[in-house]
Amino acid sequence: MIDPGRRVLLFSSIGHALMHMMTAFYAVIVLTLAVSWNLPAEDLLRLYAPATILLGVVSLPVGWASDRFGAPAMMVVMFLGLGLSSIACGLVPTGDTLGLSLALCGIGAFGAFYHSVGIGWVIRTAREQGHAMGVNGLWGSAGLALYGIVPGVLITLASWRAAFIVPGIVCLVVGVVLWIQIRQGKVGDRPMPQAKGTQVGRRDFWRVFSVLSVTMALEGVIWQALMFGAAMVFEVKLAPEISALRDGLASWGVATQIVLWVGLATSMIYVVSGVAQYAMGRRIIDRYPLKATYVVASALQVVAMLALAMGNGYVALLGAIGSAVLSAAAGPIENILIARYTPTRYHGLGFGAKFVVAFGAGPIAILLIAWVRETTGSLELLFLGLAATSVVITLVALLLPGSERDASLPAPQVAPAE
Repeated sequence: MIDPGRRVLLFSSIGHALMHMMTAFYAVIVLTLAVSWNLPAEDLLRLYAPATILLGVVSLPVGWASDRFGAPAMMVVMFLGLGLSSIACGLVPTGDTLGLSLALCGIGAFGAFYHSVGIGWVIRTAREQGHAMGVNGLWGSAGLALYGIVPGVLITLASWRAAFIVPGIVCLVVGVVLWIQIRQGKVGDRPMPQAKGTQVGRRDFWRVFSVLSVTMALEGVIWQALMFGAAMVFEVKLAPEISALRDGLASWGVATQIVLWVGLATSMIYVVSGVAQYAMGRRIIDRYPLKATYVVASALQVVAMLALAMGNGYVALLGAIGSAVLSAAAGPIENILIARYTPTRYHGLGFGAKFVVAFGAGPIAILLIAWVRETTGSLELLFLGLAATSVVITLVALLLPGSERDASLPAPQVAPAE
């Protein structure tokens, strides 16, 4: 018989992958949708801004609901809600921007369930929490990698509608299977074991909280701008390389669409960043002071943003990959600092607040992408501005406490794509 903890890890990991894929794949679908509806891509992308607001603000009430009704039940609601919302997007009549925006809001609202429910569910039920979080995190990175591939393939084989409907059906199936497993008593939950920790000074707590509130918000803008802007950048800056690849395959009788190659390029960003974060966790983050690592990663973001803004072809691609890798390094450090300096009884609230701040940056990034592209015709100015933002993040990060408190304290092992 399969251990219940392994069942929980499986369903939570699938949810992690689907959530990240389905809250990001509109950035690729919108390129084809713009052609089909004969509307500017930036106008259609703007429709997703309300959904990104919900992706952040719904996290806190969902956390409360999970405590009241149980994580397994809330995960079922997440799967069913995501599935129905995605299918609704695929069934929207051509040109119905209001209907599409409302359906996208469903994806944002139900996507907000995962980090408030799924991560804690895994930690509470796993025998080896570190291993479980590592596996769960890799699935999250896989979801980010697939957000470019899945819609690209489905659009190439069928249409933009299939890119919404097929993942929606998968979500519904997983939700029904999980519900059956819960009814059969094969999947459940248990109370969180009491964590051992040390008390830190109130002054250090507020210092860390204040600094990270600024850096996480600004980094959230960079992360979301990369997620939703990379496809538009690659469509232009990788055009010669994509044309050469398409022509080469065409000579063999294989016809491909540009969106497929753009999707593959965006997926490559998160494949590399996911593997890099898994390696950095042991080789860098666990070995070097958190503050120093955080400051260096923030400073190197300046170079990555300049490469995206000013580089062409593969230079821009390397800039995007570098930015994702650096964000993958910064995320675990933020989680460790939050866990280390926040009183244990407020950990849930602390992590909930983090995801509100991080995901709350989504609307700002989307509106900036739409405005800059509409005004200038490209996103070069946006990424130049984000290079300056990275300088600000670096300077603010220098205000973090310099000493590492109680290095023996077991910090939560965070995973990619949170």
